[in-house]
Amino acid sequence: MSTVLWANYLVDGVVSSDESDKYALHEHIDQLDELCRDAGLAPLSDWCDSTDLAFNIGDEDELPDGIESTDELMAADGVWTDAGVAVDALEQLLALIRDKNIAFGDEDNAHDDIVQELEESIAYAQEAAAVNGKFNFSVVM
Repeated sequence: MSTVLWANYLVDGVVSSDESDKYALHEHIDQLDELCRDAGLAPLSDWCDSTDLAFNIGDEDELPDGIESTDELMAADGVWTDAGVAVDALEQLLALIRDKNIAFGDEDNAHDDIVQELEESIAYAQEAAAVNGKFNFSVVM
């Protein structure tokens, strides 16, 4: 079982997820964060919510009363950013990675995977931005 990121958005208290495993983004989050900082952007890890991961690997067997899913818990108490801000930052990061043809990984270059996963995430964040929603990446195992 591997740990991945999923892109999510929050609109009117309801979480929607693309449920697309973003393995490369998770695997290379430290390098991506460094690129973000160097470009004057917020690190991607600032938008990563671990609500689902914490529940699934933690000692809790039951969700709090009145909560039926980790999505509901994340909607109420999760880490979110404005979707418009996310779109702008993700587009800048993607442009930087493409322009400089940045490599990810020592053995197998995950550049193409990073580009694809960022493109998917941008599209998802754009959906949220169109309705003034919030965006995050959830850490999923």
